[in-house]
Amino acid sequence: MFVRVHRQKHRGKAYSSVQICESFRDPVRGGAPRNRVIVNLGPLEKLGTETLRNLANGFLRAAGEPQPVEEEAQLFSARDFGHVHAVGSVWDRLGFKEALGRAGIAGSAAFPAAELIRMLVVNRVCDPCSKLALLDWLDSVHYSDRDKPSYHHLLRAMDRLLEVKEKAEPFIAKRLLRESEPLELVFYDITSTYFEGDRSLLDGDFRRYGYSRDGRFDKRQVVIGMVVTREGIPLCHHVFAGNTVDKSTVLEVVMDLKKRFDLKRVVFVGDRGMLSDANLDGLLGEKLGFIVAHPVRRNALAAEIIGSLEKGFDRQSDKEQFLEQEREGVRFVLAYSPEIALETRRGRESRLEASDAWIKKALHKLAHPNAKGRKPTPSGTYDRIRDHLRDHNLLRFYHLKPTGDKVTVTKDRKVLEWENKVDGMLMLETTDLTLPLNEVVGCYKELAEIERGWRSLKSTLLIRPVYHWTEKRIRAHIFVCVLALQIERWMRRKLKTVSVPKALFQLQRIKMGELVTKGSKTRVLTRPTNEQKQLLVSIGAPPIPSSLP
Repeated sequence: MFVRVHRQKHRGKAYSSVQICESFRDPVRGGAPRNRVIVNLGPLEKLGTETLRNLANGFLRAAGEPQPVEEEAQLFSARDFGHVHAVGSVWDRLGFKEALGRAGIAGSAAFPAAELIRMLVVNRVCDPCSKLALLDWLDSVHYSDRDKPSYHHLLRAMDRLLEVKEKAEPFIAKRLLRESEPLELVFYDITSTYFEGDRSLLDGDFRRYGYSRDGRFDKRQVVIGMVVTREGIPLCHHVFAGNTVDKSTVLEVVMDLKKRFDLKRVVFVGDRGMLSDANLDGLLGEKLGFIVAHPVRRNALAAEIIGSLEKGFDRQSDKEQFLEQEREGVRFVLAYSPEIALETRRGRESRLEASDAWIKKALHKLAHPNAKGRKPTPSGTYDRIRDHLRDHNLLRFYHLKPTGDKVTVTKDRKVLEWENKVDGMLMLETTDLTLPLNEVVGCYKELAEIERGWRSLKSTLLIRPVYHWTEKRIRAHIFVCVLALQIERWMRRKLKTVSVPKALFQLQRIKMGELVTKGSKTRVLTRPTNEQKQLLVSIGAPPIPSSLP
């Protein structure tokens, strides 16, 4: 006996019925095998799955056979997916793979170098770690269905990336810039990153002692220069030896921009300490403009310009004001903000008041020493007061003079008078003679975007510690970090009111799980919230599917 599903058509409609049949040999037909229906259970669609399962279990009971146990669905793994999906989608949307491919990153390598760089960058944005730790990180996320790469292939991909740096950066920059916004304003600044230990140092190593922006003068370092758009997106970067002076890097960067990037009218923005007279002459020689800030303290030119213009400000007004003076083909712009002036003055007066109290105690202790303890000396008291004022950046406001067994401390009235005069002032020099004054000041203030980039590079993207010791691998690591910064800054612009770390934290909660039920395995994704959906829409990432193939 057996079960048969009998199908037939009637007037163009298909019908199915479940029958219990048996085989027999028909003596009328000479013992030919035939089938006959014993029981017709009825239409298949009316019986349903549950009825058929109950019938099957009933036959097993009648036969004394054990009944099958219903398998429960089991979730075998749950990996992070949302943040990896988002960052990888941004990489794909911007076309970084195509840009690197056009630069020739593949070469003759048998491994997918561009794909491995994508993996390094996604990891750097989502959960930065060493290249070796990245292999373990892949076990905690759903990145792709490809086999886990080998460690040496990651390092070789970095080598390939460094080899195509000169060609790749312009291709990548074109994909980051909006076509409707020509590249007319670039910011340049440098920072440093230090190294732990002196492992594998060689003669002529570019890791050297120098001026540390991190305050780690006890560590060897390298200097990184970065050219950034007004929206904070890096265009290119340069890596210099750790003892390189800021000013000496500018002309090299200018010539590089002229050579590799299609520049029509570019204005360099920076601080006067970066753009020396020779650098400004070099910019003018290359027909590039500049907007540069001058220090307003202890500067003869600033004293001259401010002295001739500051009387034109209305000190009673609470609005920001601008004045200008043109000299020898350049324009000096003087801006005054009453709000900043008031805030600066109050902060200085508060610090001076606290220092006056501290100095008064130190002088009283010198004049009336206690019977116990070590008696203070005039020279010791002088050194203590001087160190205190230096550490609080107040030394220029005081005159200190040891006289016999006393120390005389008086205020420098001329310095205080000048400070009160220049509070809230910003002095700029520019080659643009037509740009409105408020826009000149606004362009310079956008220099703050590069500072935000440095903070991201050192905090969320963790450019250090650097787990490499050879020069080419260090340079390649920095390039990977800059690529990650480009992705991060682009996402920041799209997200607007939400920070990138906060967005990634929210998206990381979208998990991919392997669900096993009735012997079949299915990869399912947690349902995204409305907030997560909106974050994906903001950066143009594809929506999260319900399951993966």
